[in-house]
Amino acid sequence: MRFRKTILILVLFTLTSTIYGCGFKDIDKRFFVVAMGIDRGSKPNTYRVTLRLAIPSSKIESGEAKTEVESYESPSIAEAVRHLKALVDKELDFGHCRVILFGKTLMETGVADPLRWLSRRRDIAMVAFMGMAEPDAFNILKLHPQSERYPGNALFLSFGSEGTESSFTLTEYLFDWARRQSETGKDGYLPIIRRDIDNNSYRIDRVAFLDKQKLRLCLEPQEAQLFNISAKHFEKSFIAVPYQGTRIVLALSKIKSHVNISNSEAPVVNYYIRASGFLEDSPQYLLEGNAPNIENLLQTEFNSQLEDLLYKIRDAGVDPYGFGLHYLAQYFGRSKEWEYWKKAYPTVSFRVHSRIVIDKSGLIK
Repeated sequence: MRFRKTILILVLFTLTSTIYGCGFKDIDKRFFVVAMGIDRGSKPNTYRVTLRLAIPSSKIESGEAKTEVESYESPSIAEAVRHLKALVDKELDFGHCRVILFGKTLMETGVADPLRWLSRRRDIAMVAFMGMAEPDAFNILKLHPQSERYPGNALFLSFGSEGTESSFTLTEYLFDWARRQSETGKDGYLPIIRRDIDNNSYRIDRVAFLDKQKLRLCLEPQEAQLFNISAKHFEKSFIAVPYQGTRIVLALSKIKSHVNISNSEAPVVNYYIRASGFLEDSPQYLLEGNAPNIENLLQTEFNSQLEDLLYKIRDAGVDPYGFGLHYLAQYFGRSKEWEYWKKAYPTVSFRVHSRIVIDKSGLIK
């Protein structure tokens, strides 16, 4: 009996001696990173990593959100993050990092290394919002808008559908951007975040296009909205045209499109798009017998603007619409077809065929 007790004690001692702590740290011993910025460093081949850290507060009022911004330069992002841990008194937690920004100078030289680091980190959420900061991510993350109720939420609410929904603001997620960087026949895009004129709010109404390596083109606000309509089918947008000394504004509610590419020596991209909506701003009694003429005017103006945009994007050497991928899918492309498309893309022609329908006058009597 005594021998059995001795054996049991030895077994329990052996089992308990192999159990280690899980390394879990309480929430009050963690710093939650709500936004991250990566810029080109001041020295050659270095990165400047900026983290915006949430500070818990009992006050939930506009302008009362508290954050701490820490920044460090290092030859690699991994080393910079390790050094940043030495500047704070709590463990850094990237599980709530919802915005990742790249500085414009970094985008101009290439973002392959930052993308590799983001993809390898298991605690970086692939649904984080992406953007290009102008002039740099550090100055954007330092901003503290008065409308912010929770740490960093003024930036989060600018993307997706949680807060404002503007046709000038494009939303891009990390998973989609990483996929576009490796996808054949489809290039990436990022919204551009700037400080507003009053320096206390964000301005996000432009978009940047990249090839597989670096920044190629930035669009102005009107062009960014046109891209949002045609490529992203953003329905809360509008088309505005001049008419007899005033403006006609059609608020869109439905958008559909499809693409057909000819297999000729000089391929022609036929872009068919149908949009409908209601008149949000127009002269009185505009639609009395003139609806077809107004629709033709909207279609002619829209076709012209979109064709100009497509040629501008083609001349920059990028393909954010994915015409190359569509060509490969339409003609069962292999490496031979892909090589042909790469040579032909700089000379392809675009023909936009739009159908704009006025559903309602927008008047309430």
